[in-house]
Amino acid sequence: MRVRWGQTLALSSVTLLLTSCAPLLAANPRFATDAGAGPQGAPPETSVADGPPAVEAPKNDLSWQDCTGRVSADAAVPVPSGITLDCATYDADLDSIKGANGSITIGVVRATSADTPAGAGPVVMTTGTDLPSSAQLPVWLSRAGADILKTNPIVAVDRRGTGMSEDIDCRDLFDRQEMIDQTQFEPGDDPVAKLGAVVQTATTTCTDTIAPGDSAYDNAHAAEDIERLRSTWDVPTLALWGIGNGAQVALAYAGSHPDKVSRLVLDSPLPLAVGAESATEQKVKGQQAALDAFTAQCAATNCPLGPDPKAAVDALLTAARNGDGPNGASVAAVADAITTALAFPRGDRVTASNALAGAIASARAGDTGAMSELIARAERTRQTDGQFVNGCSDALNRPTPDRVRELVVAWDRLYPQFGTVGALRMVNCLSWPSGTAPQDPKDLKIPVMLLGVQNDPIVGNEGVAAVAATIINAGANSKRVIWQGIGHGASIYSPCALPPVLGYLESGKLPETDTFCPA
Repeated sequence: MRVRWGQTLALSSVTLLLTSCAPLLAANPRFATDAGAGPQGAPPETSVADGPPAVEAPKNDLSWQDCTGRVSADAAVPVPSGITLDCATYDADLDSIKGANGSITIGVVRATSADTPAGAGPVVMTTGTDLPSSAQLPVWLSRAGADILKTNPIVAVDRRGTGMSEDIDCRDLFDRQEMIDQTQFEPGDDPVAKLGAVVQTATTTCTDTIAPGDSAYDNAHAAEDIERLRSTWDVPTLALWGIGNGAQVALAYAGSHPDKVSRLVLDSPLPLAVGAESATEQKVKGQQAALDAFTAQCAATNCPLGPDPKAAVDALLTAARNGDGPNGASVAAVADAITTALAFPRGDRVTASNALAGAIASARAGDTGAMSELIARAERTRQTDGQFVNGCSDALNRPTPDRVRELVVAWDRLYPQFGTVGALRMVNCLSWPSGTAPQDPKDLKIPVMLLGVQNDPIVGNEGVAAVAATIINAGANSKRVIWQGIGHGASIYSPCALPPVLGYLESGKLPETDTFCPA
């Protein structure tokens, strides 16, 4: 039986290292010096006698077809010359955990270049629900990601219901827009109740649409989709690179299949058992930190927002809150557009910052074109039905409606630009069937690379430390790469972050120290 949904869619090199990518000590991070101080509080170093497993090439590969133009066009990012993207699909069990019958199609994209060695094993990359892996792959390749192709192909796996995997189309246009706008324009003075009513209808419609797989869209099932890829390839282990929610999926895979992992790179992770309220507050803190960093940079470079960039952002959000947003956009839509632009910048740091500042300044002056495009981009990439279904399936220990009401008030004071919108976003999952957290890894045989971003508008910056504890509890070692920039995914947006990870991919050994990358 097949279940189908509707279709819609580094003077010298030492100097360079110290100035561009300065190492830190691993356990109690501080700047490295020549004093010879060792790591403080670090777990004892352990090693596997035979070393980590090799990254092997598939014995039974998928049926790949060139899709360079299509993927590049969908992502609106040119693929660098000499790189080829190939697409394929494979079938996974609808619910191999609980036993619901049926199958589902998973979409994958492989990147290779003329420099990629024949017979090299692939690095499996996933961004989870943050946005489709197939959409972020061209962005990565247009930056420093292409360096990976000198040693390994990259295979990006789209999560169920997103990107090139089997689509979910379950909310009607009205409910989808109402959820994006958080029912701002509907009558009534209780936004939690207003939004909750819409969410109840959307939840019923979506669970009916995906039945009997209504409990098959969480991190654990996404991990099993990756296991199906491994078994299809007939390789003993996988090299996994997860970013954001994809890091949770990769961590879940390491928990359920610890002997099937040869490399594990977790960029911008959150713990598997993080509760919905904690995850949301970390995200809102990250959005505020990203805005602070953006406005500070903006002021220092005389950007179009004038001498007080944060006041300009506040003015735009206030206008939207009062019903005078760009082209009538809600405050939630404007906030999402700004945080999406900060999380997933286009171009270099200065170009991306000036583009966002220009869009905000123009919108305040009455020219809403650029801001309207940012709003549309955020909706296309962050508000799909597949992301709704997967995101709510992953949301654990959700607050009650009354608790959300309390947080709407409290977070408005604590996080004035994004707190209220963040609190109300939790309403989206209050009616979704409850789930359980995947098992944490218990006996990892390989070391782990952890990466994080100081100003991350999607997950905040607290997850790396929490996941480092998880790795220690699993009996493994880790090293960290921390980028002090703005964005989601240090390995995507910081060239400094890649060299330590490339060395790890090649040898299976961790760098000697943690690494600090400036913005």
